[in-house]
Amino acid sequence: MKFLSTFEITKGFDRWLHLVDVELKPLMDQYKLKVHFACTNDEETKVYDLSEAEEPNLISAFLADKEVESLRTEAGVNLISHETLSSVSKYKIW
Repeated sequence: MKFLSTFEITKGFDRWLHLVDVELKPLMDQYKLKVHFACTNDEETKVYDLSEAEEPNLISAFLADKEVESLRTEAGVNLISHETLSSVSKYKIW
């Protein structure tokens, strides 16, 4: 299942990218999640991403994992701002 989501960040986009590319990588593999695309607004206070869950029932467990929460908080993610905008059935990235 692919989904489009958004959330607020306080430490900039590069810090968030490091979180996803390095710090959360083993946990994302464990929970079978992948980020396909991400972007930020000009102020780098909001992230929009297209992600995929191989097993959708694991999404809630990932978000509730205390280590995930801690790593995301340390990277400046405002956890309560997370919003799933839509599931996505078709997409193409050029």
